[in-house]
Amino acid sequence: MHTVMIDLTLTPEGRRLAFSKELLEVAHVFRRVGGAAGPWQRVAVNTRSPYLDADVFAPGTQLEYYVQHETQRGAAEARSHLVSTTLPL
Repeated sequence: MHTVMIDLTLTPEGRRLAFSKELLEVAHVFRRVGGAAGPWQRVAVNTRSPYLDADVFAPGTQLEYYVQHETQRGAAEARSHLVSTTLPL
């Protein structure tokens, strides 16, 4: 399984995730709120890059993301490293 490149940028609209994706790959975005105690939630299914997460959270909230690629048949193919941010106060 290869590693997906991922970049997280804070924008006035939310968090912008840019990631590598081949034409036929299916990309899902996962997010965890509040660090290791929080569960992972799939927030985007078969999405394109860049993905904008515009959900609103309180200042100081820690957010983590990763992207998982699957084949057209649903088999896991690649995964990104974790990227994280703490929202400004």
